Amino acid sequence: MAGTEHKNAAPAAAGNSRGGHRLAHIDSMRAIAAFLVLWVHVSGSFLRLGTSGVWVHDLTGSINMGRIGVVMFFAISGFVVPFSIKLTHPHPIREFLITRFFRLYPAYWLSIPLGIFANWLWSRPFTWPMLAVNLTMLEYIFDVDPIIGLYWTLAVEFVFYVCCALLVAIHSIANYRRIGLLVVLLLATHAAIVAGSWSRVGGAHYIFSEWFVNLAVMFWGTLYRADSEDAGLERPMRILMWSVAFFIVAVYPLAFRFLIGVPLSFTIGYSIGVLLFIVGTRFLRIRFAPLAWLGLVSYSIYLLHPVVLAVALRGLMALPRDSWWRTWHLGAYVVLVAIATSVVAAIVYYRVEKPFIALGRRLARRLFERSDAAPQSVSSVA
Repeated sequence: MAGTEHKNAAPAAAGNSRGGHRLAHIDSMRAIAAFLVLWVHVSGSFLRLGTSGVWVHDLTGSINMGRIGVVMFFAISGFVVPFSIKLTHPHPIREFLITRFFRLYPAYWLSIPLGIFANWLWSRPFTWPMLAVNLTMLEYIFDVDPIIGLYWTLAVEFVFYVCCALLVAIHSIANYRRIGLLVVLLLATHAAIVAGSWSRVGGAHYIFSEWFVNLAVMFWGTLYRADSEDAGLERPMRILMWSVAFFIVAVYPLAFRFLIGVPLSFTIGYSIGVLLFIVGTRFLRIRFAPLAWLGLVSYSIYLLHPVVLAVALRGLMALPRDSWWRTWHLGAYVVLVAIATSVVAAIVYYRVEKPFIALGRRLARRLFERSDAAPQSVSSVA
C-alpha cells in the first residue's frame, strides 16, 4: 500500500521512549486501571462478609468498572508496545520477542503457584494438565480453565504481540494505513459476529467476539500514539483514528443496544475506558510520582491481587461473624487489600520483574552484538 508514512515513522516517534524515558502519565493510568480491576474483584468477593457499603460493589457493576480498567490497559499496550520495537536492530522480531518474554512470563509463572495456593484455600481443584497449559499463557485459546480468572487478558496481549511481530515481518508495523484497515476489519468482524448471533445465543458469542474489539482498541492506541507524537500519520488516517474513537465512545454502546439488543453493561466499559485514556493522555496528564510508581508495579498488582484478596478473605471468614475484623465498611476492605497488594507487587517487581527485564535486555543486546560482529569475523577469515 502506497504512502509516505510506513517506513521510518515508528522509530522517529518512539525515539525518546527507547532511550529509557518513562512516560509518567502513562504509568499513572496503568495504576488507575489496575486498581479499578482490583476494586471490582475485592468488592465482589468481600460481599459475602455481609458488611455495610454494598454500594461500593454496586457502582462497579453499573458502569462495568473492571472492563474500563482492562480497556485502558489494552489502549496503553497499543500506545507503547509497537513503538518499543527497534526496527534498526538486525533482528527486530527476535529482540522484541525476547524482551517481551522476559517482561511477562517470570511474574506470570510466579503467580501460578500462588494462585494454586489461593484456590486450595477455597477447595478449588486443579489438574496437572491444567497447570501445564496455564504455563504457556494460552489457556483461553485452548479452552482450559485458568488458575486465575484474569489470565484471559494476558492471552489477548500475547496475540497482540504475535500480530506486532507479523506486522514487522511484512514491514507494516509503521504503515498506519494498513493498521487503520486492520482496526476497521477487527471492529467489523466483532459487529458481524454479534449481529448474527445475539438473537440466538445471547452473550456467548459476544464474549468470543470481544477478542476482535480488544485487538481493535490496541491497534487504535497505536494510531493514537502516531497522531499524538506527529509520527507521520496522514490526514485520512488521523480522521479514521478519531472516527474510531468517536464510534467506540459514543456510537458503539447505543448502536449495539438499540439495533442488536446488547445490554449497555456489555459495551459501556469500552466507551468509558477509551474516553479515560484520551483524557489521561491529552487533557489531564497525571504525573503524581507515587501514582506513577504504582503504575511501574501495576503488572504485579494486576496479577497478584486475586491471591491477596483470597488469602485475606479466607482468614476473615474463619473468624466469628461478630468479630470486629468482619464488620468494616466494604470500601475499607478494598483500600486495605489495595495497600497489601501494592506491597506484595513492589517486592515481586524488584525481586522478579526488574531483574528478568534486565536479563532480557542483556540477551537481546548480545544477540545484536553477535549479529554485528559476524560479518567482521567472516571478512577477517577471508
